[in-house]
Amino acid sequence: MLEKVAFVKTLLPDIRNYILSHPIQNIEVKDNEFDNIVTDIDVTIQDRLEKALIERYPDTTLFGEEADEHLFTPKMWIIDPIDGTKNFVRAKADYTVSIAYYEDLKPVFGLVYDVVSDDVYVGITGQGAWMNDVKLNPRPSITLRQSVIDMSLKTVYALERSHHADVYTLSKNVFAHRNLGSASLSLCKIAAGFHDVYVNIHLKLWDYAAARIVLNEVGGVTEFPFEAKQDLNLHSVFLFSSSHPDLHQELMNVLFKKE
Repeated sequence: MLEKVAFVKTLLPDIRNYILSHPIQNIEVKDNEFDNIVTDIDVTIQDRLEKALIERYPDTTLFGEEADEHLFTPKMWIIDPIDGTKNFVRAKADYTVSIAYYEDLKPVFGLVYDVVSDDVYVGITGQGAWMNDVKLNPRPSITLRQSVIDMSLKTVYALERSHHADVYTLSKNVFAHRNLGSASLSLCKIAAGFHDVYVNIHLKLWDYAAARIVLNEVGGVTEFPFEAKQDLNLHSVFLFSSSHPDLHQELMNVLFKKE
């Protein structure tokens, strides 16, 4: 398995060079949602990754955001070629290439590449997590009042309107809040100790598959409380994640007034 991780890492310099040296030529709206966009760079990076990975490992398949169909297979790469496309288009920062590898529908490893910062996050199931080859320590137990939370306006609205969550009380009991705009990067930032909580209303598997492995390997929590399945959902999910189980319990207690 370490050989696969090492091979994926060898692809990153060329990916970075291509993304940073090629201007965006085309932006398309997906699913008739004005804020759901894809660029020609997304498509090119996925095509390049697919070619390299399948040539090297012909018994694997690619489950990618920009693919025409999405099928689970015994050995599969789950890829988001650019996670945080709006950041890529507008800010030219805080976007990633996200690559997870699954066997028999179980997570094996995840790699998240922050292209602009040139930071590489890796999580290997049962072995640990690393940032730039430095092993990450388990996150300590902290309280909400010590926490930085990452949440969007749409998520706040959905929590209040659809799930009757007490976001007001939450807002009074967190140290600070952010909205980074990239799910995979947000989860890795929690693993590395920069943030502590991430909540998002509308995520697909490729958004979180790799980063979830990284976070799990430092003792973090990722939960889909409104879903029957806790892994490999084909539809959009409402994701809640925290740096530590104690913090996660406090988060859920405050939002949903659990005793």
